[in-house]
Amino acid sequence: MPWDISEHAAYAGGLATRVAELRQRFPDALVTCDVAGKFPGPELICWNGDPREIWVWVFEPDDAAGMRRAQARLGQFLAAPHDLASVVDKPVVAGPNGVFEKDSVTASSYFDVDGRIEVRSGPGDGIQLFRAFGIEGFDDIDQRVAINLVLGAAYKADRDSREALGFRRESLSPHSRGDERD
Repeated sequence: MPWDISEHAAYAGGLATRVAELRQRFPDALVTCDVAGKFPGPELICWNGDPREIWVWVFEPDDAAGMRRAQARLGQFLAAPHDLASVVDKPVVAGPNGVFEKDSVTASSYFDVDGRIEVRSGPGDGIQLFRAFGIEGFDDIDQRVAINLVLGAAYKADRDSREALGFRRESLSPHSRGDERD
């Protein structure tokens, strides 16, 4: 889906916010995210928040169409979660929205101190909705710099989780810290 810069910033900012919350609440869990929006499945995955299951969340814009897409995408993924279940033999479930401290979180935008990014829990577990507001009047260079900052924060959150838990950088497969295999 082609996103405008504000929508992409809201997506990445909301995702980074929820990744940070999960990492704080479950420091021994692996939290991975799809910053680039390229994976057809969930954008946020938490391995071992609950040792018996894998939690997933989808992120969509905070409007009626986004909510419908989120429900359809989540249902479709949960019906056939082969990509995740084949890595670790655990049930894949809609991530409990109750694990987030607040139902709705608003953060400053990287675009402007007057701009805001909001992410909130959707109508059911596993759905997160994002929006940007108060973002206008910026030139292309400012926007490119801003989106790079917010994407960098989300990528760093994903990378730090993987590295801290001994996961290969581009893989979901665990390995021992002394293992030299690629």
